[in-house]
Amino acid sequence: MPPGLSAADLFNILPEIVLALGAMLVLMADLFVPRERRNTVTLLSVGVLAATVGAMVAVGNPHATVARGLLTIDAFGIFFKLVVLGAAALALLMSGPYLEAENTPVGAYCFLLLAATLGMMVMASGAELVTIVVGLETMAIAFYILVGFLKPSERSNEAAVKYFLLGAFSLGILLYGMSLLYALTGSTSLGAIATVLGGAAPVDRSVLLLAVGLIVAGVGFKIAAVPFHMWAPDVYEGAPTPITAFLSVGSKAASFAMLLRLFVEGLPSVSDEWRTLFYVLSVLSMTVGNLAALTQSNVKRMLAYSSVAHAGYLLIGVVAGSVRGVTATLVYLAVYVFMQMGAFAVVVLLRRKDSIGDELKDFNGLYGRNPAAALAMLFFLLSLGGIPPTAGFMGKLWLFGAAVESGYVWLAVIGVLNSVLSLYYYLRVVTFMFLKHEPVGSTPVLVPVLAATVALALAGTLGLGLYPRPLFDLAEVSARALGVLAQMP
Repeated sequence: MPPGLSAADLFNILPEIVLALGAMLVLMADLFVPRERRNTVTLLSVGVLAATVGAMVAVGNPHATVARGLLTIDAFGIFFKLVVLGAAALALLMSGPYLEAENTPVGAYCFLLLAATLGMMVMASGAELVTIVVGLETMAIAFYILVGFLKPSERSNEAAVKYFLLGAFSLGILLYGMSLLYALTGSTSLGAIATVLGGAAPVDRSVLLLAVGLIVAGVGFKIAAVPFHMWAPDVYEGAPTPITAFLSVGSKAASFAMLLRLFVEGLPSVSDEWRTLFYVLSVLSMTVGNLAALTQSNVKRMLAYSSVAHAGYLLIGVVAGSVRGVTATLVYLAVYVFMQMGAFAVVVLLRRKDSIGDELKDFNGLYGRNPAAALAMLFFLLSLGGIPPTAGFMGKLWLFGAAVESGYVWLAVIGVLNSVLSLYYYLRVVTFMFLKHEPVGSTPVLVPVLAATVALALAGTLGLGLYPRPLFDLAEVSARALGVLAQMP
């Protein structure tokens, strides 16, 4: 048994163990699976994710701190783990047809995707600054490689270099802020940091505010919030489309888990300061993201700027700082998985040997060529725009309501106005699908695995819009697992 880990510890981190061992199994299995049967490796990877979920069910919710205080197994972490595992499964399902069109090996690809998922799970459960950084870098290093996985593609290589350089720079900023927190409190434990900063002993306020500012900047890069968003359009456009989808959803969810752990659990004593910073980031992200998306002709770049705007929406719940606010953030992250992954699945559908399929013109007459894909894309875009009866509408309604309830009425108004603005570029894609009829190539075919991906995403988008109560209840239980929120009415 590893030193410092009891049998109970090993049981409580069983999902992470299953995922790590499963990732290595996938890498080994690739040696024995013929290249023409590459979908076998992809489906095995999905099976590893299913086994991880099974391990989570077996562990349950002990609400325990394990591994000498490094990890917290609670409802909050479980919620985010389910979100990233679902996003990873959808990414893997759409990866099969995409990698076949690109004629790219799948073994290392699936291993790296599972490794990134493992890093996200560690981030969601991190109770220490060190643990959070280890999880963050496990995720980031895997994504650096995955973004540049298409070796013959100059776009992919350029995106990987940009992502690596800016990611390393942002990590330095984040670690500098964390080191200042350690200098002030003498601990890397979030609970101990909160206790010291909330105690009677004086701390250097100027250094504390500098630490908070640096951590906000480092986290802002990870969630692609303005003005730390400039990497997102180029990286989203150049990366393999399934990786773009997973990066925009899974990485954002894990980064918000890290954000909430750091600020709500570790820095509640300076909540007024970090709420003000996130207020500014929220307004800038919503406004700049939507304005930039208006002019894009590449759908992946458009969805990249849209993702920047959605980071702004998600920050509304953080600014609210209440149980309802954090609950709304969790709800919106969950529904964002379905609508964003579904939209990217349709982009994957349009990939052909002679075309990448990510330009607006590639959507010309899609309704006439494949009505099912066009109708699914319509619902995904309406959900991203916040139109009922989709899940995106319920998520935004809860976010804006939380802002009003906490007294941030103008933030809610800005959010509503930006949602209206976003409808222009979402409906622009709809116009190309339903009203344009110029020939653009062969009819896209929904192969079974890609059809299943679109169907699952559509079911989540519509199902959670029509009956969201179970998700709201689960998100509220998860939000209350955070230390400070647990004491709120």
